Amino acid sequence: MLENTETLLSLAEVAAAFAGFAALVSVIPRGEGRAAAPDHDLLRLRLVISSGVGGVAAALIPVGLASFGMTDLAWRLSAVAFLVFDNSVIVSFVRSYQPVRGTFEPDRLAVAVVTSLEALEQATLLMVVLGVGPLAPGALYVTALIANICQAGFVFVRFIGSAFDQQLAE
Repeated sequence: MLENTETLLSLAEVAAAFAGFAALVSVIPRGEGRAAAPDHDLLRLRLVISSGVGGVAAALIPVGLASFGMTDLAWRLSAVAFLVFDNSVIVSFVRSYQPVRGTFEPDRLAVAVVTSLEALEQATLLMVVLGVGPLAPGALYVTALIANICQAGFVFVRFIGSAFDQQLAE
């Protein structure tokens, strides 16, 4: 477990950076007389920040558990916590999306990419929880964290693109 500490801390830093950059970009003015962000941009912003914060927590939990000597159980408990965080973000996003559904065209590329990465993330975490699979639990857990960060990064790039595309067109 302790051999993964540096990797986990680095992944926590990357996840925090995405959340921080998304929050920073959200306060940049976007032109005269325009609202701060349309509904789809707010949903993307919320998703990036939530995923980033969840990724930070998920990267730090195994480090904390290992410091208590829970190396055998740490990956499994961490994966359960990560699944709870991740699925909470999904439920929150779905609830936030319901009131604005149909008011804008869905970003089909983002849906496809994020769904694929989410499937990888959930599958690897379930493999850790269930103790199955050809890879070590640490490798599976790190894979889930990387998938989470890739999701946050992809949504962040789409957020930047849509938030500033209209400004560039003006």
